Amino acid sequence: MEDNNPVKKRKRVVMWCKNHRRWFKRGLVFLAIFTVFFYGACVFLSYKSADIFNVIVARRQLFPGSVTVERLSATPLGLVSFEGLVWKDADGNLLADVPEGSFRVRLWDVVMRRIGTTTVTELNIEQGSYFHLIFDDNMELQNIKDPNKRIKKSNKNKNGLIQITGLKGNKKFICKLNIRDGRIEAESPGRHFIINHVDIRGDVNTGSKSKLDLTAEHFEGTVEAEELRLGGTIDFAPDIPTYTMYLAIKDCNPKSLDVGVDIDDKASVYANITGDLPHPQIDGNLSMEKLDITALKFTDLKGHFHYADGKLEADQVTASVFDGSVKASGKFDLDAKSYEADLVGTDLKGGMAAHEGMLRCKVDLNLHMSENRTLGERKIYGDFYSGSGRYYLLPFDKISGTFEQIGKTLTFRNVVISLAMGDVTTDAFRIVNGKVHLEPIYITDGMERTRLR
Repeated sequence: MEDNNPVKKRKRVVMWCKNHRRWFKRGLVFLAIFTVFFYGACVFLSYKSADIFNVIVARRQLFPGSVTVERLSATPLGLVSFEGLVWKDADGNLLADVPEGSFRVRLWDVVMRRIGTTTVTELNIEQGSYFHLIFDDNMELQNIKDPNKRIKKSNKNKNGLIQITGLKGNKKFICKLNIRDGRIEAESPGRHFIINHVDIRGDVNTGSKSKLDLTAEHFEGTVEAEELRLGGTIDFAPDIPTYTMYLAIKDCNPKSLDVGVDIDDKASVYANITGDLPHPQIDGNLSMEKLDITALKFTDLKGHFHYADGKLEADQVTASVFDGSVKASGKFDLDAKSYEADLVGTDLKGGMAAHEGMLRCKVDLNLHMSENRTLGERKIYGDFYSGSGRYYLLPFDKISGTFEQIGKTLTFRNVVISLAMGDVTTDAFRIVNGKVHLEPIYITDGMERTRLR
């Protein structure tokens, strides 16, 4: 029978503790050693976090200029946190301002004192950051990578504590990237962008494929738009990296392209990006709810485009105008700030086009628009012709003529209205700010020409 006497139970416990006193002492010693080791690891990693920061930033010369932080701390699991990071170039221009962020490091690299660009495995940037990225013609970051400088395979700091790994100047990065609600300013020859409210999620591997997912709100500069989404992969395995990405832009302002298209109506784009890193090729579709070019008011505009080396070609463009349909194509040179476009319209309502409600007929037209800012040339011209119709109670067989737009004035020339009694002609009439201004009108019957107005 089990003895439930509490006094005897206490005696047995005391006796057991006396018999195992040595194990208790060893346990306490082990706990003390573990506590000291844990504290020492925290202190060691806190100091090493500064080493990691200083070595990667300064020793490898990845960030020319000066990079400073207000506070650095680390945990035994390799998470390094920082606050108040500021990066300036040699001239004192601000290139990055990060209020708060963190990065995770490979503990084995820290223990072995071998710190390289693959030591950082994860980078997180919190809200409110700013980055200024400068690219050259080959789309290489000038403030992060100088292709003309060769980095030594290994290097040591003054105390000889840390050995730097290297890849013959080709700095390999394998890192997960997360930027939340930041601001990015990017520029390259002939291009400049400021992108707000940027969220970036990336899996960077400059020795293989890097994945990227970027979303942003309003951005301005060479192109202005309200929303941006960019995602896909960049393959760094070939000698020249290649794109496999998609691009979505909402409410882009064509006027911001600065190629002479003086319109503020918004366009949206969805496209795929392929080709080599220095020379991306973009193929996609564009759409506009409306497009107002003085005397022509398009609606439901849709089309395909191709972009390469600063030149954009649009084809298969369709739209509605004056209750008819149009097909168009165009070429835009962003570097030369020039464009040219051709349009064919079918079954347009003549009364709507001429701002004359009593004119009833369907009109076909050919339109050419072009501008070259470099040469200071701008041209808008074309011709039109109609089938049979009616003006008030007067029937006619056809109308034909040519037109030219200068500024906001649309001028019609060589207009011929074929009637049963003969041809009514006028050398010119103008539409200025929506109002019709008539020149002399004649009727020709055989060889006789009579002025009507």
